[in-house]
Amino acid sequence: MQGPHLRPIIILLLCFAVYTPAAAQQDTGKDLKFYADFRFRAELDRDSRSSDGTTRDDRDRLRFRARFGLNYQYDERISFGLRLRSGSSEATQSPHVTLGDELTPKSFSIDKAFAKVAFEGGSMWLGKNSFPFWKQNEHFWDDDATPEGVAGSYQFALGEDASLTATGGYFVLDTPTSNTFGDQARFFAGQLAFKSDVGAASVEGAAGYFAFRENPDEPDPRLADLDYDIVAVGAKARLKVGGRSLDLGLDLMTNVKDYPTTLFNNDQTTGYVASVKYGGLSSPGDLLFAYYYAHIEKYAVVARYAQDDWVRWGSATATRSSNFSGHELRAAVALGSKNNIVARLYVVDGIERESSGATAKEDGVRFRIDWNIGF
Repeated sequence: MQGPHLRPIIILLLCFAVYTPAAAQQDTGKDLKFYADFRFRAELDRDSRSSDGTTRDDRDRLRFRARFGLNYQYDERISFGLRLRSGSSEATQSPHVTLGDELTPKSFSIDKAFAKVAFEGGSMWLGKNSFPFWKQNEHFWDDDATPEGVAGSYQFALGEDASLTATGGYFVLDTPTSNTFGDQARFFAGQLAFKSDVGAASVEGAAGYFAFRENPDEPDPRLADLDYDIVAVGAKARLKVGGRSLDLGLDLMTNVKDYPTTLFNNDQTTGYVASVKYGGLSSPGDLLFAYYYAHIEKYAVVARYAQDDWVRWGSATATRSSNFSGHELRAAVALGSKNNIVARLYVVDGIERESSGATAKEDGVRFRIDWNIGF
């Protein structure tokens, strides 16, 4: 009776069992913290053409996301974290569940489980946790894809108003039986991130190298049977205009791996994202407006670990989010400090035909309204 979807719930109940009233009397409330969030989404897809030239049916969906987590501070240096999320356990990029399916119960999975050790100037974690590298959007890496392995960072002070943070990590992607570490599908990365205040303005950004290695014996389909060597750099400037924040951002990605000319679209290895964002959502009544332009060539990112918002290409559990250019328009209003409504419009076009057998470039239009609330 203990199927794969029940195991995370059992683990969570055990965590609650440990937190007994007697433990509460020992003031563990300062050490154990719970958090949760919920999203309800209305999503409309229109005018989408597939790679064979046919038009996809228009699609309207109602969806939700639910997440629940806890953090436990064991002592001054050691802490633990756990989070459950809704959605298919096979959907790395998305915890969202579509309403329907004859009212069947929905599943939950563990998407974070880690131990963290803090030390003067930095920290390291082991397990499954959030992407540890600096980024300002999800075009290179989706927030819902939580890496599994070990990562650490150390911060250097550069005067009173500036800092430099070095981050590195080794993460396992695929571990077939009896494979050694050298044969596993994996990625390792290093990044230097900076942050500095300049008067009333601030500047931050990063440069990093991300190496993805395929398993030569049992290929991981998410890596498309390829290795990737990606250099990613980005920067953001924040100004104050009219009493509100104005963020100007730019990201560049290039895959320096030299692919054979027999690989279709072998030279499509560069991507960039330009963005402008005005306002914020920290207090009731706050407004936010944003515009993004993205140009992401086929091998500029690992498509099945990057964002899944802009396109409906791929499968039910893996979005193929590269080989496109397009626009995002965003408007949002805060109903509370952790309560907001966000509307987003995406208009995209394929850069190249997806494969040698394709007859057309894919495209599409998507509109979303999200209600987000955190606890």
